[in-house]
Amino acid sequence: MANWFNPDDRVVLRKIPLATVVAAVGSTVCNLGVYYGALRYGRMTIGPTETVIASVIGAALAGLVYWLLARYTEHAVRWFTVIATIVIGVYGVGPVAAAYEPYMEGAELFTLTTVIATELMHVVSGIWVLWAMLRLAREVR
Repeated sequence: MANWFNPDDRVVLRKIPLATVVAAVGSTVCNLGVYYGALRYGRMTIGPTETVIASVIGAALAGLVYWLLARYTEHAVRWFTVIATIVIGVYGVGPVAAAYEPYMEGAELFTLTTVIATELMHVVSGIWVLWAMLRLAREVR
């Protein structure tokens, strides 16, 4: 079995769009599962539409970053893994901050249920993005 975190593998640029679609679909489906599961425990202050949009945008931006790294740097797998890990960590601050300050004008403060659910959604999206990009868009050596 190939090591899907091998930083020396070559990224195949033409495979990144498919990996991005897989990441977006997987992330969206799982995040909607988290969303509807969270509704059993309390009120969510975001809707399913926002969940879908954020999931797709996150995957699309990750695909773009991966493509740029693969096109213009050496060791794109290593750099992408580092950047993705940092971004997931930084995203962890967002839901907590949104419980104290609205994330956009006119938005409601996040409830505890929303904070916990969106934290889990960020982890789920991160796993989907890392798996899809690092597994589906590389030539394993």
